[in-house]
Amino acid sequence: MFVLAVMPVCDSFAQGAKDEIVMPQYPGGEAELHKYIISELEYPLEARLNNEKGEVLVAFSVGMDGYISGVRVVRSVSESLDAEAVRVVSKMRPWIPGKKNGRPVRAEMSIPINFKVIYEHKFTDEDVKGKKMKKAKFKY
Repeated sequence: MFVLAVMPVCDSFAQGAKDEIVMPQYPGGEAELHKYIISELEYPLEARLNNEKGEVLVAFSVGMDGYISGVRVVRSVSESLDAEAVRVVSKMRPWIPGKKNGRPVRAEMSIPINFKVIYEHKFTDEDVKGKKMKKAKFKY
């Protein structure tokens, strides 16, 4: 399970009275961004086994050409979750660049990705004795 919200963190988008500002957008909008991240995100085995969970905040620049650069972790959870969040964001296709007064501008963005382990396992008497284990499911 992950929670996704795109937040601008760029001073160049501070609105003035006469400025016409258009924020950068993932092609297809936020719904397509969600689909992309769901399809690409893999919960690392190490993180699942250690029950690591939390929100990784990833920041990046959207250039005037829409390409992503400068991907970095702003709020860390663990090395494995941070690396996975950076990997997925780094692979994003170009965005529709932001504009200020009709001209493309570079913008800083951030995306929080919430990793949560849902561990489903039903124990039996045999599990306690170590004879039989049912398959566990992990969701993210």
